Amino acid sequence: MNSVIRKIVGVLPKPLREFYYKYESALLYIFYGALTTLVSFVMQFIPAYLGAPVWASTLISWVSAVTFAFFVNKFFVFDSNERTAKVILREGSQFFAARLVSFFIELGYLVLMVDVFGFGLVLNKIIIQVVILILNFLFSKFIIFKKSR
Repeated sequence: MNSVIRKIVGVLPKPLREFYYKYESALLYIFYGALTTLVSFVMQFIPAYLGAPVWASTLISWVSAVTFAFFVNKFFVFDSNERTAKVILREGSQFFAARLVSFFIELGYLVLMVDVFGFGLVLNKIIIQVVILILNFLFSKFIIFKKSR
């Protein structure tokens, strides 16, 4: 996928190409983060539509999105192509631990806003996803995949 993105960037005017290459990891993170968010939304709303409580649909959403995100972040965003068991276990455990922190932030926020205050799930899911996107980028860039950059 990144090769397709780079081919598209290659035909852009020089200032846009320079901007892209200067901020490539952040832009790729946003792109793949959007795909991860799509996975998260789909896996949040299907169980919710079927009658699952917020905590259950959020858990299903989180597990699905984090699994997807680990692989796209490892291989496409931060180019961590080391495939030894030791590296995968280290990166995977750090990735899932960081995402667990963000999961509890998301879960707490959604339960508070939806279950306690009665606000809508869709708008609050969008709000918390923006916060989580920023936190997860910082965890990934500066902690989890820092040696792979």
